[in-house]
Amino acid sequence: MKKQLVCIGFVALSFFTQAVYASLMISPTRVVFDERQRTAKVFLINNGSEAKTYRLGWKEKRALPFGGYQDLQSEQVGPWKLSHLMRMTPRQVHLAPGERQAVKLALRRKQGMSAGEYRSHLLFQALPTEQLDNSEAIGISLNMILSYSIPVIYRKDVVAPEVRIMATKLSTDLNGNTVIAIDLQRSGSASALGKLQAHWQPKGAKEWQVVATANNYAIYPEVTNASVELNILAGKVLKGGGQLRVTYTGQEEYRNLIFSQRTFDIAN
Repeated sequence: MKKQLVCIGFVALSFFTQAVYASLMISPTRVVFDERQRTAKVFLINNGSEAKTYRLGWKEKRALPFGGYQDLQSEQVGPWKLSHLMRMTPRQVHLAPGERQAVKLALRRKQGMSAGEYRSHLLFQALPTEQLDNSEAIGISLNMILSYSIPVIYRKDVVAPEVRIMATKLSTDLNGNTVIAIDLQRSGSASALGKLQAHWQPKGAKEWQVVATANNYAIYPEVTNASVELNILAGKVLKGGGQLRVTYTGQEEYRNLIFSQRTFDIAN
C-alpha cells in the first residue's frame, strides 16, 4: 500500500508541475538593451484558473554547448553580469486568473564599462498558494516553489557575431527517433539568435523540402562550439540518400541576416 501511495504522489507532482508552468505567460521571453535604450517592460499573464503570486529576482547562469544553463554561485560569476546595473518594479506580483501585469526594467549604466555583452536572468518564482501537509506514506511535499527565468542582455560597442555551421549528420535521440545533429561555431563578443532550418533534397529529385525548423536558437558568448539536435517534422522521411541544406538565419535584432548556410551530402 505504501508503494502505491508513493506512485500516486509522483503522478500528482508531475501534473502539478505542468499545470503551474502552463499558467504563466511571459512576453517577451528575452530582453536586449542597446546603447540608446534605458527601459523595457516584461508582461506577465496568468492564464490559469487560480490566483498566483510571483516573486522576482535575478539569477546568474552559464549557457551550455548542448543547450540549457548551469546556475552559477557568486564566486563563479564573471565580469559580464548585468543584475547589479538593473532596477525593476514591482518585485512581487499577485495575478488573478486572466490578469496581466507589467514589470518595468531600468538599466543604470556606469561610465568606463568595457565593451562586450552583459547578461543576467530575470527570475520569476511561483510562491505556494496553500500549505499541504506532508504524508509519511507519500514522503514528498507538493508545495513546491517553481521558477522561470528569461535572459536580459545589454550590449556595449559590439558587432554581430560570426557563426559557421561546421558539421551535420543524421543521428538517433534517446527515444530512438531520427534527428538532425548540427555542430556550430561562434566567434565574437556578442550572442547570436536565429532560426535553424534544414531542407532535404532526395537523390534524383529537383525540389527541396523543409524537414526541420528551430526558432529562437541562441548561442551565447561563453559558448564557442555548440551542438543541437533538430526533430524531423511529422510526415517527413530522410531515406535513400540526398542532400541536406542547413541555414541559420538571424531573428529579432538580427533579422534578415544569414549567419551561415551549408549543404551536406547524406548517404543512408
